[in-house]
Amino acid sequence: MKWKTWNKRSLMFNIFISFLGIILLFTGFNALSVHLFNKGVQAEIIRYNHLMLSNTAERYRTHFERLRTLLFNLYSDEKVVAFNRQLLTKSEEEIEFWKASEILKELRTEAYNPMFYLNNLMIYFDSHSLVIEKEGTVEAGLLFTDFYASPAYPPAYWKAQFERTGNYMLHGQQTFTVTSLNASVQQELIPFTFRVPSSNYQIIALLDARGLQEAFYGEEDNRQFMIVQKDGSLLYRSSAALSSADIPDLGAEDYAMRGGYYFFAEKDAESGLTYVTAVPYASIESRVRRASLTLLLVSAISVIIGLLASLYFSRKINRPVKQMISSILRREPEPQPSAFHEFNLIQQNVRELMDEKQAVHQELLDKRSLLTSFGYINKLKSITSDINEWKDIALLEEPFFIVLFQLHFRLQQPEAGEMKTERMSYYIHEYIRLVLSEQLPASHTFQIENNQILSLVRSPAIPDELQETLLKLKTILDRDKAYFLVTVAVSEVYGQSAEFNDAYQEVLELARQARPLEETQIIRERRALPAQLVFTVPQEQELYANLQAGNGPFCISFMERMMEQMDRREASLYQLRQLMEGVIARVAKILEPYGAAVEDSFPERQFALVRDCCTMEQFRQLYEELFRMAAGVILSKKEEQDPTMAFVMDYVENRFADDASLDMLADKLGLSPAYLSVLIKEKTGANYSEHINAVRIRKAKELLSGTGLSVQEISARLGYQNVTSFIRMFKKINGVPPGEYRKSCAMEAERG
Repeated sequence: MKWKTWNKRSLMFNIFISFLGIILLFTGFNALSVHLFNKGVQAEIIRYNHLMLSNTAERYRTHFERLRTLLFNLYSDEKVVAFNRQLLTKSEEEIEFWKASEILKELRTEAYNPMFYLNNLMIYFDSHSLVIEKEGTVEAGLLFTDFYASPAYPPAYWKAQFERTGNYMLHGQQTFTVTSLNASVQQELIPFTFRVPSSNYQIIALLDARGLQEAFYGEEDNRQFMIVQKDGSLLYRSSAALSSADIPDLGAEDYAMRGGYYFFAEKDAESGLTYVTAVPYASIESRVRRASLTLLLVSAISVIIGLLASLYFSRKINRPVKQMISSILRREPEPQPSAFHEFNLIQQNVRELMDEKQAVHQELLDKRSLLTSFGYINKLKSITSDINEWKDIALLEEPFFIVLFQLHFRLQQPEAGEMKTERMSYYIHEYIRLVLSEQLPASHTFQIENNQILSLVRSPAIPDELQETLLKLKTILDRDKAYFLVTVAVSEVYGQSAEFNDAYQEVLELARQARPLEETQIIRERRALPAQLVFTVPQEQELYANLQAGNGPFCISFMERMMEQMDRREASLYQLRQLMEGVIARVAKILEPYGAAVEDSFPERQFALVRDCCTMEQFRQLYEELFRMAAGVILSKKEEQDPTMAFVMDYVENRFADDASLDMLADKLGLSPAYLSVLIKEKTGANYSEHINAVRIRKAKELLSGTGLSVQEISARLGYQNVTSFIRMFKKINGVPPGEYRKSCAMEAERG
């Protein structure tokens, strides 16, 4: 088919033009994408390099913090302290030099730990110019001239370190000649030292600079990596091609160009170190060019393939459609064969569909009344009675009202233990159906659920005999109130079956107004319920403070007063259950630290008991057992606690927002910080800082979900010195940052 023979209104022409329009649209989109890509890809590469540098800086920062802890622990080690005391107080003959071997064992363990990336770990004692390092003990001058020799760090340099005032210090990277028994090699090392002013000894860690770079930055390529100290001097650089003088002033920008390099910097505010990477401009430019050419080539190939495919599919779709239309216009009974199975089916069935149209339309008109009541039938899908009885009701177009019998089984009664609720509800249902059918012949009684029986009465008004019938039922049902209690709710009159759902929702709301009484209740109209009773802040603090102290009798007496107050105000059974569920949730939260003595299913079992409560006496038994059990658990655990640990845990729980340092706590207890740290770890299985952070984050979760305070305000209240540390710790413990946690709590509250 030639272009000039195409009819512009034909299917073939329009399909091809549609395909062509889509191709042109995507071609323009690709051209725009390439144009924007040339501008954006360079920015993406820059952002990628900045992100990689941020990750590298975080790894270095974490590693230096880990080393600080190592140096401090080694400096505070009791064996090291004792040996130093001998060096200072005893004569040469009295010093027990053999004790250095005990220090050597611990030192070797840390020096050979691969996670620290150490070449060596040393303790340098000034008084005897003695150094303990991983290979043994050696005189300081000999060590730094023969075994670890560097022109930048002669023995006099290390001797002068005893005069400095700071504690921790990172020294710039230098090439050391490391000599052992077998060989002598050149290694790039970064010294990291720690000492207390006026101390006789210092700890020296020699870091493997290349090992750190390969682990935290990556293998060497055309990028340059440097670490600049606060005073502008270089702590480390990956090669001698660049120096600190080559680094431009980045200002507020993420990067800057100088000398054919893109420079990226990341500054650690705490340590003052600046991490810098330099990427050659030619590298970024070549990657952008290659990506652009690839996109243009793919776009051109896509356009050519799209044109060919459009022409082929346009003709293939047009041919059977043209044949089918021709067959319909000619009213030919034989379908024209097509390569498309769907077109063949259309041709075969189009005439049958036209013939059936009128019959289907008439059938839908006949079924209209049944279709309008479909929603009503769907509401009754769980009814256990014979569904055939509902066929007449589904077509009901006359006024009706419904009566709900809500059953509350009292299975905690010993004499009712052997009776199954299914059997009990069956007998109750049969009796109610019998009584109502005798007094109200136009009634239908069904069992919707195990604890719900529903009666539908067709009547334009609620008959006078209904109240007499319900009172008769109440008299009989109250004889078995030891086994179950019943709440009866009567709806208003509704006009047609489509309103059944409204009637059902009405009786459910009426049933919720039932009181906790030892009798069957008949509710025919709504009453004004009292406002939901909640604890005031002082009341709540008083109750739970006494519970944490193990004062069960006070808690029981307190709840007795609260329940009596609600009873006097005629609170509903539903409101009492809400109050008890809130109390159970808070008690379960208080018992969380005593998890070894409380089963995991404790809250669920208590909630199930609350749902079974239907009288004040049952509520009284429930909270008495609850508070006795909780107080018993708390008192038993307090008796088992070590006095020192009890003081520590109380200090952590109540002073978490203060300057709750381990040193201050150790001073209060008259213990050394190192000993107290080991004691806490041994007794609880967690470090002191982990306890502090656990309490702070727990309090943070309560503030995020229960208040409108900002993340920064919450951070300050909890004692964090900056919001970044708070966010990092919150995400580490909970897996999500504070903002996302607050959003998830809000979404759960909306769903609840």
